[in-house]
Amino acid sequence: MSKYSTGTGDMIFRQLCTPKGGHLSYLLGDPVTRETVIIDPMPTHVDTLEAFMIERGLDLRYILQTHHEPVHIAAATVLKEHSGARIVAHESVTDEHIDLRMRHGDVLYFGEESLRVLHTPGLSPCAVTYWWEDRLFTGMTLLATGAAPCTSQSDPQTLYHSITQSLLSFPGETLIYPGLESKGRRLTSIEELRRKDNWFNNQRGKGAFLRSCALLLPEKSSVEVTRKSDVNKIGAQEEDVHHYMPGRNIPASL
Repeated sequence: MSKYSTGTGDMIFRQLCTPKGGHLSYLLGDPVTRETVIIDPMPTHVDTLEAFMIERGLDLRYILQTHHEPVHIAAATVLKEHSGARIVAHESVTDEHIDLRMRHGDVLYFGEESLRVLHTPGLSPCAVTYWWEDRLFTGMTLLATGAAPCTSQSDPQTLYHSITQSLLSFPGETLIYPGLESKGRRLTSIEELRRKDNWFNNQRGKGAFLRSCALLLPEKSSVEVTRKSDVNKIGAQEEDVHHYMPGRNIPASL
């Protein structure tokens, strides 16, 4: 897989968003072998994801974590019990539920498709981005409107480096699929972020970014509180989940 490869064919792709909190999960399936991966599942998504896989005849192979959160592990554990899939996270995660620990540059294969692991620490030490063709699944590291709020685990300097030196080095048409809805946005492109986010496109941006992070560092962010409250909500009804299913050729800027 070349660094900036573009795919062909009808990849099975699904984005799900919780109405409370705006947490985003993803399903990617190989149309030939039906092997599938899920990224950052939420407890409220489990029933919908399982029903969709049964309907499409999909075989769940991996459950991917972009960062370590109990709410994602809770959902991943249920999916694993029902499918035999393996839970994947960065090699620094010590949680006993993790089956496969990955490092920067590793490749995961599902059928005739593959994802590359990019270690993008900063918001948390174990944060990773999954790169598939023209798309980056960035978790909480980079949202559709820019960087996510820092938490008590964050290292702002490392986060700035991950965003500017790793993620923003991709071509402008690369699509960003984050782990959290931001100001109603669930999708952006590298080019849009370069044009709109002054923290990352000028020489003074780094200092401004670090000062902003220092001012906003919370004892416990609202995002962290929301995740914790969702841990026991396995099996929400279909009407509690929003679906967003763009095609492969969706415009880079929405």
